[in-house]
Amino acid sequence: MKPKELFASMRIIPKLVLTFLLVLIPLYAIGLLMNESGSRNIKQEIASSLSSRSNLYMEIVDNDLYRVHQLLRQYVNDEDLQNLSVKAEIMSDFERTQAALRLKRRLDLLKQSSGFVANVTAMIPLMNRSLSSNDNSILELDRPQFEALRQPPSRLVSPFMMWDDRLFMSMPYPEGTNRPPVFLLLIEISKPELQAALAQFTNEGGEALLAGMNGDWSIASEAGSPDGPPTMAGLGQVQFDRNGETQYLSVSNTSYMAVRQQSERFGMTLTMLVPTEKINAPVTTYRKWMLALSAASIAIVLFFSFSIYQIIHRPLRSLMHSFRRIEQGQLNQTVEYPFKDEFGYLYDRFNSMVKQLNVLVHEVYEQQYRAKLSELRHLQSQINPHFLYNTYFILYRMAKREDTENVVRLTKHLGEYFQYITRDGSDEVPLEKEAHHARTYTDIQTIRFGHRIETRFDDVPPEAVQLGVPRLILQPIIENAYHHALEKKTKEGWLHVSFAYSPQRVVISVEDNGDDWTAEKLESLRLTLRADDGHGERTGMINVHRRLRIKYGEQAGISLALGERGGLRVDIEIPIEEASE
Repeated sequence: MKPKELFASMRIIPKLVLTFLLVLIPLYAIGLLMNESGSRNIKQEIASSLSSRSNLYMEIVDNDLYRVHQLLRQYVNDEDLQNLSVKAEIMSDFERTQAALRLKRRLDLLKQSSGFVANVTAMIPLMNRSLSSNDNSILELDRPQFEALRQPPSRLVSPFMMWDDRLFMSMPYPEGTNRPPVFLLLIEISKPELQAALAQFTNEGGEALLAGMNGDWSIASEAGSPDGPPTMAGLGQVQFDRNGETQYLSVSNTSYMAVRQQSERFGMTLTMLVPTEKINAPVTTYRKWMLALSAASIAIVLFFSFSIYQIIHRPLRSLMHSFRRIEQGQLNQTVEYPFKDEFGYLYDRFNSMVKQLNVLVHEVYEQQYRAKLSELRHLQSQINPHFLYNTYFILYRMAKREDTENVVRLTKHLGEYFQYITRDGSDEVPLEKEAHHARTYTDIQTIRFGHRIETRFDDVPPEAVQLGVPRLILQPIIENAYHHALEKKTKEGWLHVSFAYSPQRVVISVEDNGDDWTAEKLESLRLTLRADDGHGERTGMINVHRRLRIKYGEQAGISLALGERGGLRVDIEIPIEEASE
């Protein structure tokens, strides 16, 4: 449907609302474009600032840890450490003590050189002792720690190792050989200090994560959790397009702007996150005003449209409903309008039209009623018992043979038959009497055809015995079955008349075992029943179908189907409620 046709088919209220919206939408779109432009500029500034800060912070941490690492390498050549590692067994107690004290002071100096150093330890396997900057006494060598940290995974790439949830720089001597080291220098990195530094790097609501090259260790900006905050879970596996370039990602169902810087010396990465809701905070107020303006505009449009609805559309709708009731046949409609404007005049003309229409409808109804009554009596008068000619010849042959018993039976049935079809009484009879007449007709045919045709006639259900039905609706259907299906059979003919009762309707079924019925022929007969237009002479099945439709309407009539024995089954349907009236 074209837009113009769609607009023309709308009601008044949708048209009004759509018109106002077409005026407001361009203004609203301009405001949205301005808002989006400002939002993009702010995002670009924040992204640039975040990238610069992440690069600066990565350099600070990287330079500090690199300086500490270089100092640690210089300690490999310390004379006292060399002597204690190789000559401890031949040194006197005094010499060992003095060497240990001097080494302890140098370890303290190394610890004080950086706030990121939590402890410096020298492990000497020959003495089975360890010297620590955090302990004034010489400790026994911690074998599990020594074995775990004496072989760093890849010293050329990263000197960091994780053990017992603690981060270490490990320096064995000698390194790069299969021999056990003579000593092991360890620097424990202070995770709280790194966490504090990361917390200072981030803005309010932001987060940062410092992680090893292979993700074997990580430190987040939030303290109190060894793995960092929930939003950082799995962040190490997120792939970034380029080093130092911002991108958007979703972590724990929260959207973030993120940037990642990688250390060229140690391979560790610094990832910084800023929630997008914080980025959009400067334009939030403006968006709220835009929403308030939008809501106010829609409210004004709805209020104005409703006002017009009250003034124009409501009287029109009331008039339309009255027209619909007139279409449904409720001709006693009158409408009232309290004002003397154009709608008042329209309402007065409508009431006058309804009064005139009422008069015309009653006249037409009376004419149609008389026409239907005349047609009904004409249809009843068309029923002609043509089988009587053959019956009289049979009666003649019986009398000639002096078959007195069958002559008596046949004349009795003929008397009852003539009595029923010539009775000038009511057009409606109890179903029991109609069934008795049909049974009488069937008995006459049984005498006529003898054993060639087997007849089965069921009893009327007790609930439907006194049900009023039109006269002569069953006998023509049975006559049709004899004439078209059974008359030519020389043996094994079969006819069954049955009744089915339900609270809504009664169905009378007449079924035979005629041989020449096909689906195409059955459909042709159905089309004949449906196509009957009420003109011309009718007999048999069409006659009965037309009479039932005249009396009860479309819910009554005849339906056709193939029977169980290959013949035709005719169902006469009579609504109980309508029939009872």
